[in-house]
Amino acid sequence: MGEAKRKREAALNGPCPCGSGETAHLCCFTGKGWQWHKRPAILGLKTLPPAGRVEKCYMKELGSCIGPISGEHIISESVCQVLMGDGEFSISGVPWLEAGETKIIAPPQAKCLCRKHNSSLSPLDSAACYFFASLRSYLEHDTGPRHALLSGHDLERWLLKTAKAAAVSRNLAHGGKRLSGAFARDESILDMLDDPRHWPEGAGLYCTMNIGDLTENSVRFQFQPLTNEDDDIEALAFNIMGFRFVLLLEAHDLTKYPFLRGAKYRPGRIEISYPTSTSWVTLCWDDNKAHELLTAKWLQHR
Repeated sequence: MGEAKRKREAALNGPCPCGSGETAHLCCFTGKGWQWHKRPAILGLKTLPPAGRVEKCYMKELGSCIGPISGEHIISESVCQVLMGDGEFSISGVPWLEAGETKIIAPPQAKCLCRKHNSSLSPLDSAACYFFASLRSYLEHDTGPRHALLSGHDLERWLLKTAKAAAVSRNLAHGGKRLSGAFARDESILDMLDDPRHWPEGAGLYCTMNIGDLTENSVRFQFQPLTNEDDDIEALAFNIMGFRFVLLLEAHDLTKYPFLRGAKYRPGRIEISYPTSTSWVTLCWDDNKAHELLTAKWLQHR
C-alpha cells in the first residue's frame, strides 16, 4: 500500500474532524476525493410541542416555553471557558461601564430564554465552542497539521444568538447610546435562528480583512452593532481572535454597505500556516456557492 493510500485509510478510520467522536467515514466524509461536509444542526424550534409562555423569553411567541427563565450567559459559558483558559473574564464597551473602562467580572447572564428554548439552542453553543477551541489551539501551538470541521451556518446562528441575547438584555450600545435591542428584521430572527434556509440572499458572514493585513493573535471576542437611522440593528461587526468579520442580517446591497466591497463571503476554510505545518478549520455551507480560503501566516516578532 502506498503512503498516500495509508494516510487516506488512517484518516477515514480515525475520528471525524467535526469532533463528534464518530469514525470519519461514518460521519462527515462524503466519499468524494478528500471532501468533508458537516450539515447544519436541526433545531426544530417551530415544531416544539405547545406548552406555554414565559414572559421574559424572547421566543415566547412560539408558545412552547417550559420552565423558568434560564441563567444562560450572553456569551455561551463553554465559549467563555475557552476564552478565559486559566485567566479571568474582562468586559468593556457595555452601556453600564464608562467609555474606555474595562472590568473583570463573572461572565454576564442574559436571562432572556426559558429553559426549554435555551436547551434547544445548545447545538449552536457546542459548534461555537468547538470553533473557538480549535482556532485558539491552532493559533497558539504549532504541533503539526490538524483539522477541525463544522457547519458555517451553525457558527452564523450562534453569532446571531449571542447578539440577540446582548440586545434583549440591553447590553448593546452605539455611539455611547444604549440600544433598544430591536433588529431591523426582528420578525425574521426566530426563523433565521431555526433554519439557515431562512437567511436572505447574500446575508451571512463576511471576512473584511485584506490580503497582507497584519493582526496580533489575542484571546478576544468583540462585537459591535451596526444600525440604521432608527437605531435598529442590521448587521454586527465581530473580532474573533484577531479575525475581523461582519455578520449581515439582510440582503447584500453594496450601495448600502460599501465596506463589504471585496469582503470574502462565507469563507470555506481558515488556514493557520506555520513554517513547518498548516492546520485548518473547515466551514461547511449548504448554499451551492463557491467559498474562498482565509490564510493566516505566522510571523516571528523581530
